[in-house]
Amino acid sequence: MNIFSLSASLAIDGVAVGLLAWVTWRAARDRSPPNATAFAAMAAGLSLWALLSLLSEFPHEWSVGAGMAAVAQILPIVFIPAIWLVYVLGYTGRGTGLTRPRIALFVLLALPLVGAAATFEGDPSTEAVQRSLASLVGTELMLLFIVYVYAAVVFLSYGWSHGRISKAQLAAQLGAVSAPYVVGTWLDGSRIVDGVTAGLLLSGLLLAISIRRYPVLTGFPKADYVARSRVVEALQEAVIVVDWDGHILDANATAEGLFDRSTREMIGTPMTSIVDGIDDVDLSPGTTGNVTLRTTQGRRQFQFTVSAVEGDDTDNGGTPVARAVLLRDVTDQRTREQRLSVLNRVLRHNVRNKLDVILAHADHVDDEVHRTAIQDSAADLSSISRKARDAEAVMTDSSGPPSPVDLAAVAQEVATTAREDHPESSVSVDTPESLQISSHRTIVRRLVAELVENAIVHVTDPICVDVEVDTTVDGTPRLRVADNGPGIPERERELLTGAGETQLEHGLGVGLWFVNWAVNQLGAELEFEQASDEGTVVVRFHDSNRPTDERDDPSSDATDRN
Repeated sequence: MNIFSLSASLAIDGVAVGLLAWVTWRAARDRSPPNATAFAAMAAGLSLWALLSLLSEFPHEWSVGAGMAAVAQILPIVFIPAIWLVYVLGYTGRGTGLTRPRIALFVLLALPLVGAAATFEGDPSTEAVQRSLASLVGTELMLLFIVYVYAAVVFLSYGWSHGRISKAQLAAQLGAVSAPYVVGTWLDGSRIVDGVTAGLLLSGLLLAISIRRYPVLTGFPKADYVARSRVVEALQEAVIVVDWDGHILDANATAEGLFDRSTREMIGTPMTSIVDGIDDVDLSPGTTGNVTLRTTQGRRQFQFTVSAVEGDDTDNGGTPVARAVLLRDVTDQRTREQRLSVLNRVLRHNVRNKLDVILAHADHVDDEVHRTAIQDSAADLSSISRKARDAEAVMTDSSGPPSPVDLAAVAQEVATTAREDHPESSVSVDTPESLQISSHRTIVRRLVAELVENAIVHVTDPICVDVEVDTTVDGTPRLRVADNGPGIPERERELLTGAGETQLEHGLGVGLWFVNWAVNQLGAELEFEQASDEGTVVVRFHDSNRPTDERDDPSSDATDRN
């Protein structure tokens, strides 16, 4: 071989080595995907083969190890099919890693090499290499063929009809493993580029394409695909994935039914041409809101949420690759809310007017017993109507984002109002100077007021109510309202903490039900404590937005006792 041919051959070998080494590095730099290690090992085996092929190209007078490098190529030739099988089994969901049967497979493939290695002394000649290879032809090639064919059959049979694996991916991965063997057998060594070199170069190109374009590092069929088919497809909400130009990349079955298009028809189409009514909606990541869309069921109201679909390099400053738009049909919910709101408003108005009439006529009843009973019952109904009105107002105010609320200041304010409205009562407050939480002030204030009012109303003389604001050991803000009464009845507690009222079991009023609604709305916890001489209601506010240093300092020592 002349110097030109040798240089060209070495250069091509070098390109193959560099390309396969890059693929190996790319797969090994993040081994968190389930099949990254097996893929990297397969690429590393091909890289080693290419490197040994490069070294074997040198004339013997230039490198005494050229003959040894030629013989050492037997190692990747033998073990790459086994690594390929381990990768395929992991990719098709049959487990990753080196199990005992797989280790036994590697040992079985290595046994014929032991006998071949014993025939070498020093730097082997070409004849020695040929004798060594001849001794492997029988047993070794049969084992390699069985392993290779089994892995190829498993890979093709699983991926051929798989909805998320393309035929191009199958061809690229199978071709990358097969190329050195097939092309190496097809082309002899009389050309500038021998068959093994050409095959390894082709392997590097195909693996580089695979790792950049296809999900070759995941346990795709058993993870990504199953998650998509069993979770995303099972969602009652429509999910549509769009690129940054607004073209649809994917959609689930619910979206297909809503907009009467198959996913295949929607892919590549602008979302505005499929979803009638989405034109003026801001679809920036993190956006949420409500929109009316035309669907196969007519015009429906949807709550939409837009999330960024992040790529591998997003954490390193890369741009999200797409946006996922989730559409939740809230038409029935909104209709129920409007119906209840109208019903509540009409009932409140009618009840209030009728009660005024009842009270006016009650003054003309001569019998004091009957007059008092009518007035007391009317007053109770009026109180229920007022609480229903307050409950609706509070729930409406809670629709906005949370804001900083000083729980200690709210408790002080409620206690002051209670003393003015009930001068016969004793309402004490024990709070830190300030205890900030992120919540809705209207709900928090009404919750504290309802607990204090409930305690005052249900306690006989002398009326003593203690309001305490502090934090638990782990820094959770806590409100305690204790009184010297009998506490909340057990039946009331069960109704508040259970499934709710039934036709046979009713609570005593809407006051405590409002407490339960408010606690749920705030994401807090409601607890009851019962001592021999007092009843206590405890509310724990789980405020994740409060700074850590405030959680670690449970309210300091500054308290105000009134």
